[in-house]
Amino acid sequence: MKNPIFAALFVLLLSAPARAAIPETLTVRAVSWEPSLKSATDKDWSARVLAEVSAAAKAGADAVVFPEGFSDGRDVPGVLDAAKAAAGEDRLVVLGYAPHRNPGEDFAYGRAYILSAGAWQIMDKLDPTPAERAAKVPLKPGVRLPLFRFRGGTVSVLSASSLAKPEIAASLKKRGVQLVLVAAPAEDEEGAARLSRSAAARAVELGAAVVTAPPSPAAPALHLPAQKGFGLKPPPPSGRDFRLPWKKLLDLRVVPEGSDEPRPFLESTHYQVEI
Repeated sequence: MKNPIFAALFVLLLSAPARAAIPETLTVRAVSWEPSLKSATDKDWSARVLAEVSAAAKAGADAVVFPEGFSDGRDVPGVLDAAKAAAGEDRLVVLGYAPHRNPGEDFAYGRAYILSAGAWQIMDKLDPTPAERAAKVPLKPGVRLPLFRFRGGTVSVLSASSLAKPEIAASLKKRGVQLVLVAAPAEDEEGAARLSRSAAARAVELGAAVVTAPPSPAAPALHLPAQKGFGLKPPPPSGRDFRLPWKKLLDLRVVPEGSDEPRPFLESTHYQVEI
């Protein structure tokens, strides 16, 4: 290669980091965690958490979601380093909401730990239930709604109570979220119905996949947008693994090159609100 300009360009191409291709599908594992099966010791509980993360990683799951209440009152931060190692590279892990109380405070938070881009982040439950607010040690609402970049898209983690809030949905739509992971609690029949209906509504509104991960015996669920190319009835999960049509979800907000085709999930405000 005698031309020095072409030689320089060739070196730059070789040294430039390759852009990761968007996968056609994404697999989300909703961890089964029977609330009545209490771990006898902290060591037993930690081993159970790590076994679930390791099994999901070995099966090739891209994201792993634990339900709310999985902590059994144990110290979740104590298992974070080992869970990160068990997850391996480039995997999203959600350790669902568990009570967290700082020394000297007369209140607690419902705290989730999210492994994203190789680092743990915390998210405190935005909308504690009335019972949680009125508890002897009340839960204080969180004030941050973090979003996570993953496999070319944007992911949100919510509690079941936050999923039911239209104002949360409006915020997520503005930011183009394509996947909502819900670390859900064990609920009665009415609570389970609210969760299912809210998840279906959010999927339609956002053009996103919504995966709800409640404890056993409640079944996890996947809700997809009701759009052309998406089945109104998502394919049944393999165990508790859901295969999401990831590229199709991302393409809902991409206008084809040279086209003025309208896209329903691009932010657009064309009306005036009156009362």
